[in-house]
Amino acid sequence: MLNELLDEGCRQLKDVGIANPRLAAEVMMRFLLNLRRVDLYLKEAMPVPPDVEREFFLMIDRKLRREPLQYIIGETEWFGLRIKCNPSALVPRPETEIVVERALELIADIDEPLVADIGTGTGCIATAIALNRTDAQVVATDISSDALLLAHENVTSHRVEARVALRLGDLFEPLGPDAVFDLIISNPPYVLESEYSSLMPEVRDYEPQIALVAGGDGLAVIRPLVNDAHLHLKLGGLLVFEISEKQAADARRLVADCGRYDLLDTIIDYNDKPRGIIARRR
Repeated sequence: MLNELLDEGCRQLKDVGIANPRLAAEVMMRFLLNLRRVDLYLKEAMPVPPDVEREFFLMIDRKLRREPLQYIIGETEWFGLRIKCNPSALVPRPETEIVVERALELIADIDEPLVADIGTGTGCIATAIALNRTDAQVVATDISSDALLLAHENVTSHRVEARVALRLGDLFEPLGPDAVFDLIISNPPYVLESEYSSLMPEVRDYEPQIALVAGGDGLAVIRPLVNDAHLHLKLGGLLVFEISEKQAADARRLVADCGRYDLLDTIIDYNDKPRGIIARRR
């Protein structure tokens, strides 16, 4: 029965210390049976086909090895969207939703905004902006060809491929020297090399290191992002990028030292911690 399978899956996950084991088991089962969460309780005595039972416990085994749930089921819900996930790109985080919300507010009064998403990963930011601003044109870049293949899946599944151009290359290189934008947005790598070994296994062992680690100070990507973004911003154009809570002071200093921006704000996340920087090109 459905409930018995969920109980067993939960027990196995709990025994090895997986956080929220019941929720994880429920997410897997809901995905396999295409059920709402309430259906798990309304139909708890429902028989489960043998092939679904086998697939469920294969998923449980993967989670026991600490693989991210989003990779196991191949998707996540983010910004109200169903975003496809695989190990070629980071799993979209709730904190990034806040950064996108603020960016959309900042361009609310700009007609037909031109947007660059640097280091697009899954393409979630580019997709969210294109869906929420149907008059926007977005260029999304990434250094990983595998990540861009995943981004292409997300862009096309949300039917915004006509307004989101995906380009392969490092930071601004794929944009071309003359391209300028109303908004440049980025969720860059910012984990310190010394922190990498202490990350949760779900992150350290499965998510792409190139999208996480940024040198000894965690600023190896943020530094050129700040130093060069002004070359691709219109006068008054906006630079919005995500940071870790420990980098707020350093990120603000980089913006100030560049001399090309007015520092507008520090984005604060749901836990009242610094999560992003907003700057305007002078």
